[in-house]
Amino acid sequence: MKEIYLGLDLCKKNIQMSYFREDKQEPESIYQMNNTETYQLPNVMFYTKEEKKWYAGNNVSAIRFQKEGVMVEDIVGNIDSSEHVVVEGGAYTYDVLLLILLKTLIEEFLERSEEYQLCGLTVTLETYHPKIYDVVGKLKDELELSKDSFYIMSHENAFFQYVMNQDERLRTNSVAMFEYGTEGMEYYRIDKKHQGNAKIFYLGHQDMKADVTYAMLFEDVEKLDRHFTEIARKKMKETYISTVYLTGPGFNDKWIEESTKVLCDGRRVFMGQNIYTKGACYHAKLGAYEADKDCILCTEGSIPFDIGVSIGDMEGRNQFYPIAIGGREWYNMRGKVTLILDDTNRIDMVYRDKVTKEVQKEIIEIHGLPKRPPKTTKISLEVELYDEKLGAIVIRDVGFGKIYPTTNKIYRKEFSIG
Repeated sequence: MKEIYLGLDLCKKNIQMSYFREDKQEPESIYQMNNTETYQLPNVMFYTKEEKKWYAGNNVSAIRFQKEGVMVEDIVGNIDSSEHVVVEGGAYTYDVLLLILLKTLIEEFLERSEEYQLCGLTVTLETYHPKIYDVVGKLKDELELSKDSFYIMSHENAFFQYVMNQDERLRTNSVAMFEYGTEGMEYYRIDKKHQGNAKIFYLGHQDMKADVTYAMLFEDVEKLDRHFTEIARKKMKETYISTVYLTGPGFNDKWIEESTKVLCDGRRVFMGQNIYTKGACYHAKLGAYEADKDCILCTEGSIPFDIGVSIGDMEGRNQFYPIAIGGREWYNMRGKVTLILDDTNRIDMVYRDKVTKEVQKEIIEIHGLPKRPPKTTKISLEVELYDEKLGAIVIRDVGFGKIYPTTNKIYRKEFSIG
């Protein structure tokens, strides 16, 4: 079977999907049924009583008027609801429904390409939500994917992956993007700096929802064009920008006239609604752009340092042993290692900044462990983050087989990110 890779963009009202076949050089996006102008697949499902089967996305619009069943809408918006949707005597929570929706959409697409086997999936989220993250994470096992072939990323990261997989001439200087969604406008910019041999990419974000609301699109569009022209002129003067991307349902050719002239003055401009899903698809097929390229991505929600321990080797030198690798979203900053202590109850934790290369060390003393001979105390160290500013090192006494059973003691050392 041939290999196929998927990139999925999950938003509140819709989903976009792109696929990368092994015989293609670029990802392709899935259109809405009978509408090749939009890639947005609605977050709706329909259960047919006759077939006892779920339909999702595009397929719902036709089947709901042909068969008797139950319609389910606003699944993502109701993810925190304690209410249940009753279908054929069964009660479904919205997190269960979301998993069914995602799996059904993917499987319906794969059924149309029987000669292809899913080998990678990257999902990008509009905003992080713990329940949504947990539901999406279950797709790995549901689709029988390996740990290395599944990833969940932010919109910022997906934008970066998209940009870095375009022609290099489009990013000789900074790259900007305006996103005009139903909540208003947001602005992103990728700046590149060199530090030694490493390339540091800073992805900044500015919330402009108060300056440009979605309601303006339905009022005086000429006034909106003039207003956006002034915003664009100011942003383009801040630094040298090679390329500008325009995305979101608010952008269309009907009102962008004067602003286009400003944006196109000395730079390339692209308008498209599938940047995030294609960025995720590049990641699914090719892996993270920054991997093995001596470059680092810094965003508001990413952690810029590695977390590990200092361990002495046979020659008496201290070596850094990573537990969690930085340069990724905080909710993906997890890791776990097992150590055997040699006549000590001290752990030398190391926080190594990926950008500045500065190292901070912290000694953690584990109190209350039973006295055991050297190299018979085994512990596990786990890194977990609560958000982009707070995290913890979790230490567990594993024991040493049947000879020295575990005490089941757990130690938690919290840390803050400056």
